[in-house]
Amino acid sequence: MKMLTKAMVASALFSLAGYPTVAQMHHPSCPQTGKGYGIPGAAASLAACPFSAVIEIESTQTLADGTHVQKKFKGLVYRDSAGRIRYETYAPTDSDKDFPEAPNMIQIFDPLAGFSYIFFPQTAFASRHRLNDPARSSGVNTQTQHSSAPVSTSTQSQDGGKEPVEESLGPKLMEGLLVTGRRITQTIPVGAEGNDRVLMVVREIWESYDLGITLLRKSFDPRSGDSIKRMTNLKQTEPDAALFQVPTNYTVKEE
Repeated sequence: MKMLTKAMVASALFSLAGYPTVAQMHHPSCPQTGKGYGIPGAAASLAACPFSAVIEIESTQTLADGTHVQKKFKGLVYRDSAGRIRYETYAPTDSDKDFPEAPNMIQIFDPLAGFSYIFFPQTAFASRHRLNDPARSSGVNTQTQHSSAPVSTSTQSQDGGKEPVEESLGPKLMEGLLVTGRRITQTIPVGAEGNDRVLMVVREIWESYDLGITLLRKSFDPRSGDSIKRMTNLKQTEPDAALFQVPTNYTVKEE
């Protein structure tokens, strides 16, 4: 149970970017008739758009005495032409140390079969979970469109601050893909969280709408620290089909 808890904490860091929103009047290259799920991770489950990539996260937290705590996280992500997704996460380590050779947790999301799997290579044990949301079309009408113009409002949000202000950063190339950036700024006024100064939380997100992936996400939050998540070594080729199967020598338990 302790191993599961630690692994899930590490895995949660890879949820910094969910299913990207779709820009107005954009025509994705991936067929939008494929069944998909809004998976809270680095990629959406889209058919006919296979790829693999490395996910790297660097986090920095500043303690009250000025001490800086730096950690780095690594993951691998694969998506096949059927829309199945595999994540491999490695144990977090200090910024000046190498990652272990083997992942500490693997997750497989299979929208065709309607199940997800989580397993730990150290134990040869896997748990199977039924996907809660039914398979659906991942057409653009299921996504929330965001404006390319800055948005400002005085409406109070749940944390006591104003609604986030979003601004477009325009397009650029990353990993050979055209990506679109946006910056979201959240202002937390004095006293909203016991703070004696105004807090500014800033997120910068760069997404490829064509592939349904987030290639770069920066988060600057004085409450929890700063983090930078990158997707690198992107390859738009079909992954090995065996990656989306639980090894035959594993014990699978229904959850």
